[in-house]
Amino acid sequence: MTQPVGFGLLVPTLAEFEPFGLAEFRAAAALGDRGDLDVLWVGDHLMYSAPILDATVSVAVLGALTTRVKVGTNVLQLPLRRPIDVAKSFASISHLTEDRVILGIGVGGGFEPEWAAAGVSLRERGARCDEAIDALHWYWAGERRDGRFAHSPGVAIDPPPVGGRVPIWVGGRADAAVRRAARCDGSLNMWVSPERCKLIRDQITELREGNVADFTFGLELLAHIDDDHDQARRTTRDSLARLNLDADALEKYTAFGPPHEVAERVGAYLDAGVQHVSFYLPTRGWLRQATRLVDEVIPLVRAARPALATTEV
Repeated sequence: MTQPVGFGLLVPTLAEFEPFGLAEFRAAAALGDRGDLDVLWVGDHLMYSAPILDATVSVAVLGALTTRVKVGTNVLQLPLRRPIDVAKSFASISHLTEDRVILGIGVGGGFEPEWAAAGVSLRERGARCDEAIDALHWYWAGERRDGRFAHSPGVAIDPPPVGGRVPIWVGGRADAAVRRAARCDGSLNMWVSPERCKLIRDQITELREGNVADFTFGLELLAHIDDDHDQARRTTRDSLARLNLDADALEKYTAFGPPHEVAERVGAYLDAGVQHVSFYLPTRGWLRQATRLVDEVIPLVRAARPALATTEV
């Protein structure tokens, strides 16, 4: 059976490396619509140590600027928000984009001040996330339900999302995140090896009792393209350090170098069963990197694996 494969691109709404405004949104949208991309993703924080645009607003803007490519959150910190608000916003985006939105969610928790500002306890984030996934479906379907953190009065959101629901993908590599993903439509793992991806795929397949035909195994991969391998490595390590991440520990989970080396690295994940690779390009000159990715790297990946079909995510 042919293994479908798709590609995504994280649009840098976090201005850690350079400002990103409406002109850059238009450029990203144009690249998404013309290129071999399936999804344009955005990250999420309510507050952060660097400027960051609101995720839901950014997805809506990208949806309005595009006609083909899907848009989504990678990932929305779901426990920080009331499920009714998320359900309404993403139903509207689904309606307006004609089913071109994916709700990527996770427990979050990396920046404590935003949790204090939102009045949400970090200790409850797992329980809140689990219930919120159910609550989204309560609101979309109009089910009357009472949960610990949410209440659904039995009135469906209208207009509803196309098809009655928005696809939900779950970020995270911990066992709890994997179990959460198995309840939904896809996974988005980061800082994992190909071997770990295969284990996650096996675990989700077991949890879903083999029913994974409508599930997408995804990966978020930090990458940097440079014809000089050593310079690409230095830039990657510098980017990790600037993001306050441990370059020594995480470099092995990235892809860097000339286009053929990045493509080979991506191929190792595809061989492990990954079906969607979303690229994170944290550096100055994002549009140049993104263009090289679409024009040089992705064609090499596909040329090396002609049996892989494009997927509709």
